[in-house]
Amino acid sequence: MVKKPKLLALESLRGFAALAVVLHHFRYGSLLSENAFIRHGYLMVDFFFVLSGFVIALNYANRLSSPAELASFQRRRFWRLYPLHLFTLLIFLGIECLKYIFEQKTGIISNNPAFVVSDAKAFLANLFLLQGVVLSELGFNIPSWSISVEFWTYLIFALTVGLLRLPVRWCLVLAGGAAIILLALEGGRLETDPIFAIIRCVFSFFLGAWAASLHVRLPRKAAAPMAAAALTLVVLAIWGLGGGRAEILLPPLFAVTVVAVANLQEDTSLRRFLEWPSFVWLGTVSYSVYLTHSIVGWAVTQILRFGLKVPTHVAPDGDTVLTLDQGFATLVTLAAIGGVLVVSTLTFRFIEKPFLSGWPFGARAVAAREG
Repeated sequence: MVKKPKLLALESLRGFAALAVVLHHFRYGSLLSENAFIRHGYLMVDFFFVLSGFVIALNYANRLSSPAELASFQRRRFWRLYPLHLFTLLIFLGIECLKYIFEQKTGIISNNPAFVVSDAKAFLANLFLLQGVVLSELGFNIPSWSISVEFWTYLIFALTVGLLRLPVRWCLVLAGGAAIILLALEGGRLETDPIFAIIRCVFSFFLGAWAASLHVRLPRKAAAPMAAAALTLVVLAIWGLGGGRAEILLPPLFAVTVVAVANLQEDTSLRRFLEWPSFVWLGTVSYSVYLTHSIVGWAVTQILRFGLKVPTHVAPDGDTVLTLDQGFATLVTLAAIGGVLVVSTLTFRFIEKPFLSGWPFGARAVAAREG
């Protein structure tokens, strides 16, 4: 069975979401990042979850009816996520070693001393893709928490929709149950404590999976105005509702947006805009952008602090950030984003791409058997 062709407009949205997460973490004082939309950019992770649920359900909802198909599905998901995750984990292990050596030689201790948060327990949790499930405080490559919970949510999806043969409407039941838990324990906020990360993922992922069942029902003529309105509402809602209890309303809006964009007709200006090759390329390398940006951010910070002797100050949330004027902060932000895109191009080419069809030594056989 051949998988359905990639929806390029959605690929671009994935790229924009990844870029928003990068800007959210690059706190250099630029107006590019110091605005309400980017301050709430962590909500783009929930957009990733919705989009993943939609795409996975669209391609696999009717292909997971046996243990062998489930094992094949989970294996492919593993090889899609794990190689780059392992690479970045080892890079951060090296960073912890450098921090330790620096602390021993200079006596200067960082805000997070070497191997305190990023300790042996955190390393093992990361190694087994459990960091977003078992850790109360995240270490090493912190954004990878979402990769871990998504991997196990894939398994929940395969078991419920595949082996148990539950109808797609059960996706809405699971999403609703997760929403009730988030409302009860987190007041509806999505920037949850790590212990609730898997609940956050289940909520958004299964909303996306349920939305896939609506994909063919939406009249295509209605898709363009709906998509334009939904995208506008997404920006306004993230800007205005982020950081509060109304965050829980965002994933349903994301689901509506994904369905509408997926149904855009070829001759619409919005679809042509979203399928601009540069935007699609950004979506193609978005997983690398997401997983490598913390490495680039760390390197830029060290160059500025110890190379250019830029002073720091303590932000209201307790983080130590660089003190830069607006113009220089913008240049640094743009340079850091450029660095992320260069690194992401390389990691996609040499780490992600060889594993897209499974373990590289058997990639052709896997592709032929499962294509």
